[in-house]
Amino acid sequence: MFEPFDYQFFVRGIIAATLVGGLCGMIGVYIVLKRMAYIGHGLSHAVLGGAVVSFVLSINFLVGATVWGFFCAQLIALTAKKQKIGADAAIGVITTASFAMGIVLISRYKSFTRDFEAALFGNILGVSMGDLMAI
Repeated sequence: MFEPFDYQFFVRGIIAATLVGGLCGMIGVYIVLKRMAYIGHGLSHAVLGGAVVSFVLSINFLVGATVWGFFCAQLIALTAKKQKIGADAAIGVITTASFAMGIVLISRYKSFTRDFEAALFGNILGVSMGDLMAI
């Protein structure tokens, strides 16, 4: 019953899942209180554009996705504040535009699709000590 815990990759995966679950729970409360429940879904789709651009430019796609995610979050906040639309509407518009950009680029550059899909889905058992430190 406890044999899987003999393997370091399994232990690191359990630790990563526990840490991420706790962090998401804490951030989730804040997001719900700010009435931006759609932001998690929206940004997860919005970063596709930045990830694909960085992948096409042979840059680490995590860097591109992170930078693009921060850019989209700032754009959402600015749009919701300056315009007379709600935050959810701003999230929807910016997410759709960024996601569409990513899909267009994937359609245009079909040569990297297989590698990119592997990066999108990930592997919890492939978590390294460096990944745990980043979490």
